[in-house]
Amino acid sequence: MSCPCDSVSSAGRTSLWQHRDFRRYLTGQAASVAGSSISSMALPVLAVLELDASPAQVAWITFMGQLPPALLALHAGALADRHSKRKQMITGDLVSAAALASVPAAAALGRLSLAQLMVVAAVQGAAGVLHDAAAISLLPSLVDRSLIQRSNSRIGALFAVAATAGSNLAAALTALLGPARAVLGDVGSYLVSAWCTARIQTRETTRARAGSHRLHTEIGEGLRYVRRDHRLRTLTLVNATTSAALALQNTLWALYLLVPA
Repeated sequence: MSCPCDSVSSAGRTSLWQHRDFRRYLTGQAASVAGSSISSMALPVLAVLELDASPAQVAWITFMGQLPPALLALHAGALADRHSKRKQMITGDLVSAAALASVPAAAALGRLSLAQLMVVAAVQGAAGVLHDAAAISLLPSLVDRSLIQRSNSRIGALFAVAATAGSNLAAALTALLGPARAVLGDVGSYLVSAWCTARIQTRETTRARAGSHRLHTEIGEGLRYVRRDHRLRTLTLVNATTSAALALQNTLWALYLLVPA
């Protein structure tokens, strides 16, 4: 007679690399992370070297990129519960790709401006938070519950490698092609991410929607849930603090490195 724990141990021995949809998910997300490292380096360099941006102007570009996630993160999570997560991810990728593609196009025509970089940063930030909220909630639909912890550890490890590789690639592309054309590397990464997501075949798990529930009601329920759980509350505060510190760093590094004393 088989024991119920047999299925659990069997699932624990299953290699995640045998999950085709997980591989597609991981490939797309890693490409996007690597590409984002390119644009996060190339855009400040472009603003400082090509457009003679002041410290305040570079700060505004960074602020415009961080504002949409701060305003839309809760709404993006609620929308991911209501609608297709894959469609939300693909839409975010394509919108980001289109916004970034306008940068080298405008530079080639001699029409690039700081105002455009601010708009691009805002659009990319809004599209990115929609994509990320859906991507996080899609993972439990792709792998067995017993594999969630292993999946997250592999995702974290690969994302760290992808971010480092993307930064090195950004430096090489900026030196070889210039900062404007280097942004095309991030455009390509978004297209790879959208293509990989579109090829995921696993059926999504959807939550039944109550017709009387409004979006702000669901957001309030989520906030109360996080507030009651001390672990989630601590993680939220840590992530928010880290994001704020990284935003300050991204604002200042280009100015310290590129502007003569």
